[in-house]
Amino acid sequence: MPIPAAALAKYPFLSQAKKYIVQLELDIKDMATITTVRDLAKHRVFSSFDLIPKNPKEANRDYETEIISYTLALLYLSEIDEDKLTQRFASSEANKVNVYLKKEKNKEIIFEIAKEFGWTPIQVNDYNSTSISIHFTTYLKMTSRGRLSHITTWQLVGRSIEKGQVQVNPKELSRLLQEEVHNHLTKSIKENTKQKILNLPLELKQDIDELNKEYQKRKSQFDKIDIKVKANESEYPPCISSLIKRATNGQHLSHVERFTLVTYLLHQGVEIDSIINVFSKVSDFKEEKTRYQIENLAGQRGGIIKPYVTYNCATLQTHNVCLNPNDPICNSIRNPLTYHLKKKNISVINRSKNNQIKKYFRK
Repeated sequence: MPIPAAALAKYPFLSQAKKYIVQLELDIKDMATITTVRDLAKHRVFSSFDLIPKNPKEANRDYETEIISYTLALLYLSEIDEDKLTQRFASSEANKVNVYLKKEKNKEIIFEIAKEFGWTPIQVNDYNSTSISIHFTTYLKMTSRGRLSHITTWQLVGRSIEKGQVQVNPKELSRLLQEEVHNHLTKSIKENTKQKILNLPLELKQDIDELNKEYQKRKSQFDKIDIKVKANESEYPPCISSLIKRATNGQHLSHVERFTLVTYLLHQGVEIDSIINVFSKVSDFKEEKTRYQIENLAGQRGGIIKPYVTYNCATLQTHNVCLNPNDPICNSIRNPLTYHLKKKNISVINRSKNNQIKKYFRK
């Protein structure tokens, strides 16, 4: 199926996007002379420096610039050759793809993207069904390792399976494709790193140097072992595990309990859609309202630049959210966010460099 340039601008990782560039007959020297392309390529990389992913605006430049800038951004990253930067870029771009897919009205394009990665999506023909099925091996590949592996709602248990096919809704398909795109980008950049381009134009060398210098300034921030170290679900503190169990069983949670659960999961890097699913069985659940509230706590609305911080243990004890104050780990921490670090004997504070983490947990 031929995909229009407008769609290729949103999904520039597709093989048809590569063919589109070939038809333009542009080489590296040509790209170096197009300032708008270089600026957008740098912007794509700089955007990945942000700790909080932002929803992308619809591609409003000309389609050629969008598509070419993506290819140039991959070149920049392969030349810089920093794994953490590659991962951040892959996450940033894959997050944008997820947002675009959720808004995509042409289902054929979504299916074409899935087929690009060797998937075999099938539209479920039940009456009024919007579900799609994918082969269980594809589902397991995306959910058994990586960022979805320790999220209960993605476990294969409880999923509808028929003739080897697993049913997912459109939003879940988008999220699974996001994971595939992330893996694809990481692999592509690493492969390009092995094939360095000789005699790069000076303009591109200057762009690469600019990006690398900025990354090196922030590298220590990315490398810190601090509160952003993520926990597996098995490492969650007792209070959080209990709140998840109650919510998924449809039990009512107080405002303090909901705030505690949402902010904790956000800081562990759990996707907003996955958090919404946790609350989907609660009696007063309304998806639009829940999404708005979670996005607000995530810092995606208003002037907040990062997620709200989970209440300290003392506050949770006051509101009877704390389950086990006599637990040896609970008794030695001030905030649930540090529970898994203490459990793994990882220091929360780098006293020589990072006193900011102390302030982060201080009331």
